[in-house]
Amino acid sequence: MRDFPVEIVACFVGLVLVALFASIVFRKLRFPCTIGLVFVGMALFKLGGSFESLHLLQRVHLTPNFILYILLPTLIFDAAINLDARELMRNIVPILALAAPGVLAVTAIVGLLVAKFTVLGLNAAMLFGALIATTDTAAVIALFNELGAPKRLAMLVDGESLFNDATAIVIFDIVAAIVAGSLLLPDPAAAWNLDTLAEVPGKFLLVFCGGGLVGAAIGWALMQVVRVSHHDPLIEVGLTTVVAYAAFIVANYYCKFSGVMAACGVGIVVNYYGRRFLAAPMREAIRKFWSFAAFMANSMIFLLLGLTQSYLIANVGRLRDVAGAVGVAILAVLASRALIVGLTGLGYNAFAKPANRLTRPMLAIMWWGGLRGALPIALAVSIGPALVSPAERALVVQLTLGIILFTLLVQGTTLKRLMRRFGFHAVAPANAPEPE
Repeated sequence: MRDFPVEIVACFVGLVLVALFASIVFRKLRFPCTIGLVFVGMALFKLGGSFESLHLLQRVHLTPNFILYILLPTLIFDAAINLDARELMRNIVPILALAAPGVLAVTAIVGLLVAKFTVLGLNAAMLFGALIATTDTAAVIALFNELGAPKRLAMLVDGESLFNDATAIVIFDIVAAIVAGSLLLPDPAAAWNLDTLAEVPGKFLLVFCGGGLVGAAIGWALMQVVRVSHHDPLIEVGLTTVVAYAAFIVANYYCKFSGVMAACGVGIVVNYYGRRFLAAPMREAIRKFWSFAAFMANSMIFLLLGLTQSYLIANVGRLRDVAGAVGVAILAVLASRALIVGLTGLGYNAFAKPANRLTRPMLAIMWWGGLRGALPIALAVSIGPALVSPAERALVVQLTLGIILFTLLVQGTTLKRLMRRFGFHAVAPANAPEPE
């Protein structure tokens, strides 16, 4: 029986230590820790190429299953158990508008523009549009927590990123199925007909809602066990850990539903019933554990994101070689995001009370705060050779890397300045009124 090398354990411990020290430094510098960790990850990759003893760093990178089944459930469950239900329901209309039809629209707009102005074919362009449509949960929530965003603005962006992770994965799977079917036709473009597209909403609702129901059922079963657990904190924290991952795996892998919605559903149920069945100290213990788990997951995501960016760029070629296509993709993402956020604001404000309307500064922050992170990379590298040619797959990965770098290193580093420009100061209390 073969054992795994001790070097892997040492590498993991070293990366955790680097992430913790880097977080201390960046907080003292008042620089966003998440963005700083991306730079650190890139620097570590370079060090791995310069020193033989650190060569393992050039082989460490994010993989689809590691993101989906290890890191993402932690981030989703932590966000769900800390959701303010009243604030969520107050803003549920714009959140769902951005997370469902908004992601569909961004997928279509980006896909069509990239197919028109780059060398990507329609199938590969639509796959790219689907994977890049999500505003990444880890990137957005971590950055807004650091910047101290006002409560309502944080809910709008956090809620959207929480739900559209699920939406984007579902849409990506549907688009991948259409692409696979198109390869059997004499004219692949014929697969993108009205009959096929008319089936998308039904498939989406089944996978999206099915995941939420699976998570809610598992969460309800957990709370029945908790009621007879004699309120042992170790057991109850352990049970929440098991069900967070069990809900994601059962829904995503076995039922082919949305694992993100399952983790979200179980977290919301635990949050709701926890107020009835658990004492305040027990709820606090659960929240502290999951806050720590989310902190570690966030730190590792962004550190590994920097390593992965360097790893992929080194393996698929330099981004400057496809600078024109990357520029087109960035403009398409920014334009589609501006259109969807603007239309959502106009539609919502037409029926909302004056006190509840989305102000222009809020919409501007929501547009510029549409960061991309680890999930698009996971989806991009999961594209199999049966769907697109090797050259198109390499270009999709390059476009994904270019947009992630732009959103993190340009939008992420200037978001705090933009918030101050509009009066959303980081020192303001969470319930401070938003400026008009």
